[in-house]
Amino acid sequence: MRQRLIAAVLAVVMPISAWLLAGCGAASDSPRQAGFEVKFPGDAPSPKITLTLAHSWTATSTTAVDVVHRKLVEQFKQQNPDIEISEDILDNASLKTKIRTLAAGNVLPDVFMMLGSDAEKLLDNGLIMPVDWVLNTDPEWRDSFHPEAFEDFRVGDVIAGVPVQLTVSSLVFYNSEILRRAGYIEFPRTWDEFVDALQRIKELGTTPIVMGNKDQWVAVSSLLSTLADRHTGTDWFMSLKENSGARFTDPEFVNALKAIRELSDIGAFNASINNLNNNQQRTAYYVGQAAMFLEGGWAISSVVADAQKPVLDQTRLAILPAVPGGRGKPDAVSGGSGWALALNANLRGEKLNAAVRLVKWLTGEKAAGMLAELGDISVSRVTSYDRKQAPALFAEYLDLLEKVDMTPVYDVRLQPIVVQTLNEGLQELLTPGSKLEPEELARRIQEVYELEQY
Repeated sequence: MRQRLIAAVLAVVMPISAWLLAGCGAASDSPRQAGFEVKFPGDAPSPKITLTLAHSWTATSTTAVDVVHRKLVEQFKQQNPDIEISEDILDNASLKTKIRTLAAGNVLPDVFMMLGSDAEKLLDNGLIMPVDWVLNTDPEWRDSFHPEAFEDFRVGDVIAGVPVQLTVSSLVFYNSEILRRAGYIEFPRTWDEFVDALQRIKELGTTPIVMGNKDQWVAVSSLLSTLADRHTGTDWFMSLKENSGARFTDPEFVNALKAIRELSDIGAFNASINNLNNNQQRTAYYVGQAAMFLEGGWAISSVVADAQKPVLDQTRLAILPAVPGGRGKPDAVSGGSGWALALNANLRGEKLNAAVRLVKWLTGEKAAGMLAELGDISVSRVTSYDRKQAPALFAEYLDLLEKVDMTPVYDVRLQPIVVQTLNEGLQELLTPGSKLEPEELARRIQEVYELEQY
């Protein structure tokens, strides 16, 4: 389902599979059904409460969502001395793997970051509790969220987690000076122009696109999700999601894989594509070794904080161009919330109360204002913040968002085993000298998809 981003953005600125086994389920009664009363700020919890919290807000990250939430966790600790927070901090890829491992043994943390693609299985197996009752207990907090923020975590009629971010996943960060030297004053508007520009940049002796796909998600989140929508249109994806006719072997999806293979074949990417992660791809761009990198809106604050000034001054934002014969809108871009805070289904009484207080603190208006000042949009509306603190690149981001629709992020909305096959397959497809054909990769994905339906 396409979502107009402009309303959400203006509200910010202007105001393995083991856990799938049924035997790993936990108690499924909701706190209301079990007769528990949830208290909110102002009602101090009982002493000696310890909460375990697993997240990816690493100490070295300069991404706004990480910087802000690290500060918020520390503030919560200071303001709630009777609540001890035991943190498990991992990068996104490691966190995703660990949560699935812990789920298999029914030993999940009390509060943890959950990827949208994992929500249904965790909820169906009784490992997490729906959060509708939490949201409805505090309508003011609930209504501060942008409605589209919950889409990645809707499972049937319930919401599986409280989202912590809202962002597009596929931006082209490009050096306008390098593009100018290649003969393009503006970013290419068509796919043919884009390919031509990349070839000209390569002739200049510069890497056209630096990509760090070591952790396997960048190619899917920041390239395929938007490029596939260009070819297939969003209705095709929703048909796939609902198992109502679309297939990965359909020509339009195969054409998207062929386009990615074309980029690899012309040498658009660095040879080390599968040896770098997303932080390392940025570093190569920051020092002028590449003309472009692809990542989401979350990277803006890191570019501002870490890029060399000459590179920062020349950095502009774009989205992937239109493709010939594509069924999708050329002004659409993949995006959503992606990650949410989930509540362990075993939480009860004062410990549950403390967990809810923590989740609310991490997702409220204060977080929204802090994110805006660092250059990122939030899941919540913000009524006031110091606009002078927001970086110029953030203003460009907001201008861009006024013109685009939001479409699904594949590795957030599809089943985990399908996402894994996509991730591994794209990594192989992008390996220099790969013999994997797009049609074969499409067949692999379709086979796994069909098995998952039964």
